[in-house]
Amino acid sequence: MSYKRDAPAGLCWTGHPLMDMGVAGLTVFAKKRNPEDVTGADLEGFVEWAEKAYFTKEMTGWIAVAFTSNFINPSFEATKKREVAKSILESFKNSATLEALQCTYFQLPAQQLVARDFVPMLMGRETTNFFPDGQPQLPVSGLGITALQGLSLASPLVGGRLMIVAADDHKLLLNIVRGWQSEIRKRVQLSETSGEKAPGWSGPRTRLIEQIINIEELRDRNQDPDLEYTGSVTIYHASNSGQGPELTVYTLELPALSFVRKAQGIKYREAWNRLVSSVWREAGNKDKDPVFARLNDVYEDVFDLPQDSARFVRRFFLRPVVAQLKGAKPVETKKKTKKSKDKTTATPAISASPPVALWGLLELFLKEVLGMEQSRIQAIRTLGDRLASAVSDDNDRRLFQRIYTARKPFEVRQLLIQMGMRRLKKGIEPAVRFDEFLGIFEEGDELARADFGLAWDLTRIRVIEALFDAKWFDSNKEALEDIKEEEED
Repeated sequence: MSYKRDAPAGLCWTGHPLMDMGVAGLTVFAKKRNPEDVTGADLEGFVEWAEKAYFTKEMTGWIAVAFTSNFINPSFEATKKREVAKSILESFKNSATLEALQCTYFQLPAQQLVARDFVPMLMGRETTNFFPDGQPQLPVSGLGITALQGLSLASPLVGGRLMIVAADDHKLLLNIVRGWQSEIRKRVQLSETSGEKAPGWSGPRTRLIEQIINIEELRDRNQDPDLEYTGSVTIYHASNSGQGPELTVYTLELPALSFVRKAQGIKYREAWNRLVSSVWREAGNKDKDPVFARLNDVYEDVFDLPQDSARFVRRFFLRPVVAQLKGAKPVETKKKTKKSKDKTTATPAISASPPVALWGLLELFLKEVLGMEQSRIQAIRTLGDRLASAVSDDNDRRLFQRIYTARKPFEVRQLLIQMGMRRLKKGIEPAVRFDEFLGIFEEGDELARADFGLAWDLTRIRVIEALFDAKWFDSNKEALEDIKEEEED
């Protein structure tokens, strides 16, 4: 395909996360809605920007991570560097030289065989490693080479690595890149005038959730159909550095993403904001950006859902409520990381607002993340209300202690049986009926549900909130004194 300035350049979605991130960067730069609308003139505008930007301090470090030496090879003179950079950036204008080979990404003949200096995460040129077509390097078209340079406008350097995002819905990818690109271009502009590099970013998971929340806020304000999307998101946190290539993958599953999105609605927003505001922390690096380096434990942990739902509920719903009632400050705990190092985190401690407001958000979590039936949620709520009534009506601090400290299935069953007998003697219905107990806690045939502990934690949360509503703790602060902070799982 010959180059025509006013015709579509040939960009399209490829299904490859790395290339699609670059395509998104160029599409957003051209202010187009679809990559197919990007023209040769749009790519020329990108080349004009990149010829200056690539030689700022802001971008030279990025290039070293993304493309190893390439045109910033220290052995090149300044003029040579700019000539090499221009030739790479304008690859889309050049005719194919390997007509017999097809580009790995686009339906075009290849221009050259490339290694890691052109495509991140490949092997080096000096290493013989054959691809499926039998070639030792990867065939890529000129358009593909230029498109990968679009990563410079799409993938920020986070924690010293590229942040590549793959989204099932390309509208979401474009909106994520749109948010980041404005910051990238602003930093490059500042670097051009100051000659310095801006502080770095940290926390790829927090940065992605931040951007998703920004998109939701824009969607609510503008009602723009381009801000509607579906599907899950995956982060590829990659370094192509010659000193140590690395790749870590984080997947935000669809149920977790749905929970985060719906939590931004008017009904849940206040509870969500109180929940996340309590768990911001510094990344621990003095050279990092004060805004783009802060980490949020809720944002980080939603990537472990739905597998780690029980721990999520205990950490972000149960423990904060108890901490608030006790008037405690966030409690620092040690959490083991995958690298076997201790990381100090804080138990969320919501201040100023009543904990009862979290129940609606918790119900949303149960529906979206766990797919829990409304009938089971209601049964848990009813059981919690009855247990709270038993505590409040008799001003029974000992019963509250038993409810809070019960953990094992036989302890819970014994507690409920004994309560049922006491209520029957008073002519009151049992705290939980047979079918309700089975629906909440049992699979049948005396087999406890796999999420028994989660169901009981939910019950305890409802008990605490109901007692708070009844103002029982106002005159029974002593009931909280013997409650110990629960250890992180």
